[in-house]
Amino acid sequence: MYTNTTNYREKILSSAKDIAFKEGITKVDIRSVAKNCGIASGTVYNYFASKGDLLAAIIEEFWEDAFKNIDWKSFAHNDFYTNLERVYNVLNEYLNKFKENWLEELSILKTHEKKLGKEKQNAYFKVIINRIVTMMDMDDTIRNYPWSDEISKEIMAEFIFDNMLIRLRKGESDINFFIVIIKKILLY
Repeated sequence: MYTNTTNYREKILSSAKDIAFKEGITKVDIRSVAKNCGIASGTVYNYFASKGDLLAAIIEEFWEDAFKNIDWKSFAHNDFYTNLERVYNVLNEYLNKFKENWLEELSILKTHEKKLGKEKQNAYFKVIINRIVTMMDMDDTIRNYPWSDEISKEIMAEFIFDNMLIRLRKGESDINFFIVIIKKILLY
């Protein structure tokens, strides 16, 4: 049993992540999380108003955890395409740790739960897209590309990330073909 000094929110979130990791995110529910923590279901609701709120917190931590071990400063020594491959490989490796493909499972959540999860996920996606733009700026060739309103760095970064997600959803471990296509698009 946990003491009063225990941070229940962290315990609850940790338990929920453990269930999601081992059984899939669709298996997370308030009752099983509470049981796993050794607390009452009502205590979970004190920290997460709904299952959707709990899932949103799991999804937010999922994306933060996926990138926490990247040494972004080391990217300054590589070209854009090498860095893009590194980001993809980190995401692919992280997703492969889970029993089920989280990107696929998010699509089968209930509408309200999916909405909350998507909001958190999309906020983090903006962070990743901004990092892709930063990676573009670190590469002289990409930075000096004749960007325009029709093909801006931001639009290209979003296109790149969207397509990376498609490949990750499909379980593709190799991104080489995609990188060749991006090189051809950005060749001038």
